[in-house]
Amino acid sequence: MKKLALLFLIPLLCVSACSNDDDTISNPDLLGKWRLVAQLVDPGDGSGTFESVNSDLELAFLAAGVLQVSNGNLCSLALDTEGNSTESYSVDENTISVACTNPVTISFEIKEGSLFLYYACIEGCAQRYQKLP
Repeated sequence: MKKLALLFLIPLLCVSACSNDDDTISNPDLLGKWRLVAQLVDPGDGSGTFESVNSDLELAFLAAGVLQVSNGNLCSLALDTEGNSTESYSVDENTISVACTNPVTISFEIKEGSLFLYYACIEGCAQRYQKLP
């Protein structure tokens, strides 16, 4: 009976010894501040290109899935918005959840040193951000 108890106790101890560190993120390149530098302009036929924009919109990816948005919001692609907000993101799903009038989910990826946000649009719509020092 003692052997049987040990057989169940050892795996239980191993599992409970593992910690779930919510502050650890699998892509440390994401953490930090990013500024909007370009936006995809597509007429709806897939021929769109990224065009440079002059914007103060900044994103600050913090640990534990917290995203701070400064000088604008992520509810739309408009560049003339003001305000700040705090949103959430998931590295496992590569998504940002935005609390708009109608909640929005934006997918993201880091490619060639830039952060790309992809909005759910019929035509192509995306934003490109550069990391701030």
